[in-house]
Amino acid sequence: MFTSCEETQSPIYDGSQTLAYFNGTSSTLEVEINDTNTVDISVGVSTTSSTDRTVMVSVDADNTSATSGMYSFSSTVTIPANEFFGTLTVTGIDDGLTTAGETLSLKIDSVDGGVGSSQVHTVSLVEICPIAPTFATGMYNLNFVSGGIGAAGFAPALGTGITVELVGGAASTERTFNVKCYPSFGFANPPVDFSFSLVCGTTVANGLLDGQVSGVGCGGSIAFGPSTPGTYTVGDDTNMTLIFAEDTEEICGSVAVTSYTLTKI
Repeated sequence: MFTSCEETQSPIYDGSQTLAYFNGTSSTLEVEINDTNTVDISVGVSTTSSTDRTVMVSVDADNTSATSGMYSFSSTVTIPANEFFGTLTVTGIDDGLTTAGETLSLKIDSVDGGVGSSQVHTVSLVEICPIAPTFATGMYNLNFVSGGIGAAGFAPALGTGITVELVGGAASTERTFNVKCYPSFGFANPPVDFSFSLVCGTTVANGLLDGQVSGVGCGGSIAFGPSTPGTYTVGDDTNMTLIFAEDTEEICGSVAVTSYTLTKI
């Protein structure tokens, strides 16, 4: 139960009212260069009604970096009669967007006969170049170039001279490959999925997919994340460079910058 800090005020939401909420906390909206795109966000209510209800939605300006020309959406969401959910459609517009991305934070202001949750929904708006589903997929040679951390003897974090298969990820620009971390140690840590994004001629490392760990470290598991971008040639997926931060949580010392090449077989 959510309550006010003032003893003289009644509960904001006590379970007997209708609560409107975003069915999820975040979305990614990829907008191709000089184009628009949309994402649907589910809005729910805690009770049903025999009539349609209206949920009012607005921008949380304090947590939004996107300008008003980069997006559009209706300020009202209809929850149909006898239903628990409605849909808010947000349109992303390439009006000053960059590959670095901007944030649109949305909040629920009210709902007929109830109250709105304080939980916001964050939309990440990012400009992308068109990527074909088959681009940068298939078998590649993965080779270590430089980097590594001292605690690991500067061993190649993802191995070297091995064959990996690039596959599409959750987003159209994401690619992942399955690999064993620090294979030269001979540990029993299982293979994991490493993710990176293709962003208009650059590769951006995302690290391991959510819920996966390297299984090697100094009392914990070494984590990976973005660093300076690598490169690829738009329209040519023969060769790519991948650069990432190694030991981002500094459990074994300072963060290192590690680089690899990917060469299509």
